[in-house]
Amino acid sequence: MTDHGGGGLIAGLPMYDWPEVSSDIDALWTRIAREVTVRGLDAPIGLTRTDHLETLWRDPRMIVGQVCSLNPVRDGLGETEVLGTLVYDPPLDLPQPEPGSYYSVVVCRRDDSRRTHVGHGSATDDVLAFAGATFAANGTDSQSGYWSLGNFVREIADAPVFGPVLFTGAHRASIQAVASGAADLAAIDVHSWRLALEHESHATDQLAVIGTTEPTPGVVCVVAWELAQHRALLDDALATAVDSLLGTPVAERLHISGYRARELEEFDVVADRVEAAARRSWHR
Repeated sequence: MTDHGGGGLIAGLPMYDWPEVSSDIDALWTRIAREVTVRGLDAPIGLTRTDHLETLWRDPRMIVGQVCSLNPVRDGLGETEVLGTLVYDPPLDLPQPEPGSYYSVVVCRRDDSRRTHVGHGSATDDVLAFAGATFAANGTDSQSGYWSLGNFVREIADAPVFGPVLFTGAHRASIQAVASGAADLAAIDVHSWRLALEHESHATDQLAVIGTTEPTPGVVCVVAWELAQHRALLDDALATAVDSLLGTPVAERLHISGYRARELEEFDVVADRVEAAARRSWHR
C-alpha cells in the first residue's frame, strides 16, 4: 500500500488503474488535487494504492475515492457520500449509453461451438446456450462482473442457468480465465473491456462479445462520510479538472470525455437489480 499525504487526507482512483495507464491516472489526480487545493481544501500529492479497496473507502480521511456502482447502496452505505461519475467512452462498435453510465459485455471464446451470435443486443438465447457452463467473475461485490449476469438471465431462469463460478478477483483476470479455457463465459465492465482490447489483446483476440447487459450508473467517485460537507467543492473540482484534460493524450488514453455529478438515489436501480437477481438461484 502506498500512501501519499496531504494534510493527512488520502485519495484513490482504483477502478481502472491498470499498470499501462497508471501514469495517466496520476496525471488525472494531479489536476483534481490542484483544483481541490485552489478551493481551499488540502489534497494529497499522490494517490493511495492498495490491494484491499475496502481499506480505502472505509478510511475517514478519504477525500476522493472510486467504487463500484453497487457500493454506495450496499457495503458502502453510510460509509461514503456519492460525488459523481467520470464519463468513460466505450468502443465505438458497442452500444453508447448515456454519459456516466455503463454496462457489461458478455464474452466467450471465439471458437466455442455454443457461440451462434455476435452482436450488440441482449442476445439472451445465445447466452442460454451456455447452460451449465462455468463463468468467471471478479467477486460477489461486483455489479458489473457478477450481478449483471444474474440480472441478465433472471426473467427466464426457472432453475440455475450456469454451472460453477470461478472467482478471479478482477475483470482482467476473468478475461484471461475465459481465454485460457479455465471458464467459458464472463461479464466484463465495458470500460475494462476497452482497456483489455488495448492492453490484453492476446486474450481478447480469442474472445467474442455475445451480449450486453442493461446500463446502470457507472463506477462512482465518493468522499468519506466524515468529509461529506465538502461535497459541493469536490464536485466542482472534479468537473473542472476533467474539463481541463479534455482533448489531451491523457484523456484519450483513459477514454474520459466528461464528469457527471450524481445523487445517491440514482444508484437505487443497481440495488433493485441485485435484489431481483438474488431472489432466484441462477448458478450452481
